[in-house]
Formats: sequence, structure tokens, C-alpha cells
Amino acid sequence: MSNLQVDEALLQLKEALYKGAELVSTYTHTPTARSVFSPENLDEKIKFLVPIDTPLRNRFPRVKGLGMHAEWKKMTSGLHAKSHPATHVGTGTGTTIAFADAAAPGETQQTYASAVAAYKLLGRRLEVGGLALAASRGRAGEPDMQKSREIAKSYEVMLGEEELIIAGDAAIVTTEFSGLNKQITTNSGNCAFVTYSGVGNWAQTIYGKGGNPTALVLSPRQLQALSDDLQKSGTVYQAAVAQGEVGKVIAGFAVSKLINPVTSSLIDLIPSRFVGYGGLLLTEKSPGGDVWIEMDELIPMSRVDVPSTTFSYVSFILEALALKVIGEPFQLEFTTKA
Repeated sequence: MSNLQVDEALLQLKEALYKGAELVSTYTHTPTARSVFSPENLDEKIKFLVPIDTPLRNRFPRVKGLGMHAEWKKMTSGLHAKSHPATHVGTGTGTTIAFADAAAPGETQQTYASAVAAYKLLGRRLEVGGLALAASRGRAGEPDMQKSREIAKSYEVMLGEEELIIAGDAAIVTTEFSGLNKQITTNSGNCAFVTYSGVGNWAQTIYGKGGNPTALVLSPRQLQALSDDLQKSGTVYQAAVAQGEVGKVIAGFAVSKLINPVTSSLIDLIPSRFVGYGGLLLTEKSPGGDVWIEMDELIPMSRVDVPSTTFSYVSFILEALALKVIGEPFQLEFTTKA
């Protein structure tokens, strides 16, 4: 068969497929049981897009999801056996690891609860007019309008995911997944403004459960209050460094980490516009490297092209995922007045 015949056959097949997907109304097609959606994974395009406004999305590991919902074992006990004195016994087994000669060590089991969370779809609709798209091609200022809008919508979905990671509540909005504020129930606190001493008290609470916090998520107002507290207490001294001419200086300081007063480890300070009147003190991993918080991703960030009855290019930028808080006793959620 000649190349001309092959090209003609392929053209006929292409026309037949187009007829098979003939639109009968917006977002419907014939036959109705046949799907024309073909997701394009955008991970390669957005992996270099790491916005500072989505710090938790950037930090939490992501695992591949399976099935209709995420399933995991959520630890509900501590890792230690028992503490002394007896009045300070934590949530461990309360038994000893000591055993007699010619005997066997005792067998214990951490307490776990089965947790299930349905995958939830997050996304934005993107539509670009056909004339506008054609006019943008090859232009210096905006070489491809569709691609630039795609990045903007991807960023918008990432921002929405960051908000749900903190404040999502499936009980109130059924299409959302439940975030950290909803899933963290064991440890809580409250204050007017966050202070270093207050953070130390919360770190003690988590330490008593067997955790060691690594991240403190705060609103900009609370982060400023913490900086003011450290400056007033003399822990941090402002310094002015002359730059060139006398009188032109760079002043001030930025607090990016705190020393855990209990374990002397470092706690990252993470500003977030989504915590509202409150914040989070998180233990992201165990001493052995086990992940305590992760995202379970059924559909990675993808673009799905959608049939349109108008002269426009329509697509969905979407993902499907759930948040898993595995080591729940090692997290703390707190509320503030500002």
C-alpha cells in the first residue's frame, strides 16, 4: 500500500472518530457512554512552580493513590512504654520492657485506628477564545495565551489545595477533604498571641506523647507577635548594618526557626494566610523516618480537554487527592484571638 493510500485511510478514520464524538449539547457527546476525556499530566510543567504561598503542599510527601478512597492506619497511642513518676504516664502501653533470665520479653501492640477518606476532586475551568488564542501565537509579549493561562490556573488550584490542607472540612462541604484542623483532635491549645514560652509548653505536650515538632504554622500577625516577643525578651537583638553612605542602613530581623526548648531541635516557622485565628505545631516524621503526614494522590495535577460548542478552547485543570494524618497524637492545633 502506498503512502498516499495510508494517509487517505488515516484521514477517513480521523473523520469517523470526529463524527462519533459529535456534540449534542455542552459537555455531552454521542454515544453518551463513550468518554473523550484524555488527561495530560502536568507534573513536569509545574514541578518548577513552587509558590511560597503553598508551604505545606511543598513539604508534605505525595504517594500514589489506589481505588475509590485512601485507607491508612492512624496511630492513636504513643511509642513509649511508660514514664516516671506515675502521675506523668503518657498514652503508651504502661508496661515494662524488662524480663527475667530464661523468659521471653513481653508482647505489646501500639494502638491504631482504621481511617478512610474519599478522594476529592479539586480544579478550575479554563476557557480561551479561539480568536484570542490564534492572535497570541508567536507574539513576543504572550507567545501562547493558553499555556500562560494554564500555569495561572494550576497555581490557583495549588493555592486551593493549601487552604484545604489546613481548613478543609468534609462534614460541612462534602466535596472537600478534611484538613489538619479537622483531623487533629488529641492536642489543642489557645492564646491571645503566640509567645516563645507558649510554644515551649505545646512542645512539652507533644514530647509527652512521644513526638518532636518540626514545623510551626502561623498567620502573619502571629508571626509578627512572636518576633516582637523575642525582641522584647532580649532573645533577639536588632542590628543595623551600614551600607555605603552614613544614614542608609538595613535594619530589622526575620525569625525563620525556633529552638525547641525541650529537645533543642529546630522548628521551622511557616507563615500561612489560611490558618486564620490559629495555627499548627506539626511533627512531620518519626525519629525512624516514618512519615506522619502525607498526601494520597489518585490523580496528579492534570489538564483535561473538554468538548465545547463555542469557538473556544476549554479544559479543566484538576487533581484528586486526600490528606492522611498518620501520627495524629504528635500534632497540635491551637486557636488565637488575632
